[in-house]
Amino acid sequence: MIAIGTLHPSDFIPMPADTVYTMLIAGSSGQAMDWPPNVDFARFTGQSTAGVAMAFQVALKTTRAAAPSSGASTGSTAIYGYTVLGQGTFQVPGGSTGFSVAALSSGYIAAEMWSRG
Repeated sequence: MIAIGTLHPSDFIPMPADTVYTMLIAGSSGQAMDWPPNVDFARFTGQSTAGVAMAFQVALKTTRAAAPSSGASTGSTAIYGYTVLGQGTFQVPGGSTGFSVAALSSGYIAAEMWSRG
């Protein structure tokens, strides 16, 4: 895994990622994947099949990401589930072995990954 290439991780001016997962999402569905070894940071980018930025959900520590609906989220869903509008960068939580993404509309979600170095 390539190191992130910054003096401090919060600077986040990264080297090009050498590990990128791409997920094709059908409307109102999700996908789960395992983290590769040694990953510390991930940038998620969503693009609709029409080629515009897409909103989606990402769960960094669970495989339970789901298209949003009305109601309350508690426990691990609330702590590790995030709404991303187009693009978001996150530190991978310690102990996490996998992540999941979900969206209301169809599109692609790319996850670029780096190690702390």
